[in-house]
Amino acid sequence: MWGKKIIAISDRNLAGSEFLTQVEKLAKAKIDAFVLREKDLSEYEYYDLAKEVLGICVKYKTICFLHGYLTPTLKLEHKYFQAPLTLLRKESNLAKYFHILGTSVHSKEELLEAINYRANHAFAGHIFESSCKPNLKPYGMELLRDLLSFSSIPLYAIGGINAENIGAFRELNVAGVCMREVLMRENNPKKYLTLCKKEFL
Repeated sequence: MWGKKIIAISDRNLAGSEFLTQVEKLAKAKIDAFVLREKDLSEYEYYDLAKEVLGICVKYKTICFLHGYLTPTLKLEHKYFQAPLTLLRKESNLAKYFHILGTSVHSKEELLEAINYRANHAFAGHIFESSCKPNLKPYGMELLRDLLSFSSIPLYAIGGINAENIGAFRELNVAGVCMREVLMRENNPKKYLTLCKKEFL
């Protein structure tokens, strides 16, 4: 049975006016989870968008993680949250509010912090070159292997991952991978995810 997960990271600036349509396509295609990461919104704007996205995810029984905006997430009483490490440092008891709490890490030290804050998982990266971080050198597979060697929580690779390079993670003990740009632009997510899973097995 295929156990590794593929998680979609949102970017409404890539999908434009078709953003909610793209969210629905991904949910319908049975993406394993969806992360609503939209850092440029106000809390009020994020709250309104989250309500719409959660409605879509509930319809298709898709797990949705809200990202970064603590007040709107708590107001919505949503139990899946992806918290930047900077937020965990300020609110060290966040884990008590959520069924699943995730964060992102870029080093051994940050992973140890995440574990200390009782994060349930961590996104590790960025592994490959990514348009999300165009001026930052990717950490590469070496970082991921290093973190996997001692991590006590599941790790998901993130950064520049697509159908062409997803096979690089096949033999690693990752919980899964995260994809942003390629899934936000893909017209046929179901077909693309099938291809990714074939390479990922």
